[in-house]
Amino acid sequence: MYDVVLSKSAQKDLLRLPPDQQDRIIGVLERASVSPRQYVKRLSGSDAYRLRAWKLRIILDINGKAKRIEVLRTGNRETVYA
Repeated sequence: MYDVVLSKSAQKDLLRLPPDQQDRIIGVLERASVSPRQYVKRLSGSDAYRLRAWKLRIILDINGKAKRIEVLRTGNRETVYA
């Protein structure tokens, strides 16, 4: 199982979302913490990955050696990539 760590910007992004969307993101992160590579897709031109949660996106970095997932950004798909 991977440890999930939120960056400061991801924490701020998460707190800006409504409670139901926060719960969705937390649920998806819990599911992905078991085996993250089967749920994510690598972003083109970057070492980061994206994880889908309905219309929400989670941008993250996976460290396989340390068994750690670092969440970089969270938010709606229209704004999270900007």
